Amino acid sequence: MTATTYVPRAPRDYLPPLEKLADAMAETLACADLDADVPACPGWTARDLAVHISHAHLWARGAIVDGHPDTPEPEPPLTPEGACVFYRAAADALLETLRETDPDAECWAFGPSPKVAGFWFRRQTQEVSVHLVDALAAQGLEAALDQELALDGIDEVVTIFFPRQVRLNRTPALEHSLALVAEGRPFRWVLAGDGTGEASAPDADADATLTGPASTLLLLLWGRATLEDPTLTLDGDEDAARAVLGAAITP
Repeated sequence: MTATTYVPRAPRDYLPPLEKLADAMAETLACADLDADVPACPGWTARDLAVHISHAHLWARGAIVDGHPDTPEPEPPLTPEGACVFYRAAADALLETLRETDPDAECWAFGPSPKVAGFWFRRQTQEVSVHLVDALAAQGLEAALDQELALDGIDEVVTIFFPRQVRLNRTPALEHSLALVAEGRPFRWVLAGDGTGEASAPDADADATLTGPASTLLLLLWGRATLEDPTLTLDGDEDAARAVLGAAITP
């Protein structure tokens, strides 16, 4: 099967899932033990997670409204109840801004050109999608990631985050290559080199190929799953696959 290049949805099409995810995050935090540890984020409690995702929403809003990434972070409340209210207010402020903003409006963004507000519709949807998994995991619960959003998340990591990691000298260019195939879908991504060029094309050769549900592949890229997950199938050089996944392909 010929691999198909993934095309992200239009920016405003991210609003319904972002609204749904923000509601789910707010409900999870409202019922959570905010002193519970977050398994994927050593040293963080659920309250730390609530503050982080709140600041992420406000940071994105500031990038759009103020045009730069340096909007001061408000001090979060100290009580668990306050942290939940803090998150809800941050999510509502972000959503209001996104609804009122032309996705083509110029603003600060860390993605590739053009630097427009549409970047943040996608980025904040993916931000809360993965961190909702973390919030539920802190309470001993599992989240069922939306498979369509997971496909989008894989593409964001491979085409935006990984090349940025290399560009910022946070990780060297990869010596090995790993293809990612979403089970039952025509999409294929290749992590290779600096994340750009022919080596990273959907049909490029790779040292190893990892096939599985889009949700598991996304969690693997963000360090929330392991290569030993039984839903994944690895073909090719296992050492090469582990070398790629062991690199700092995400922040």
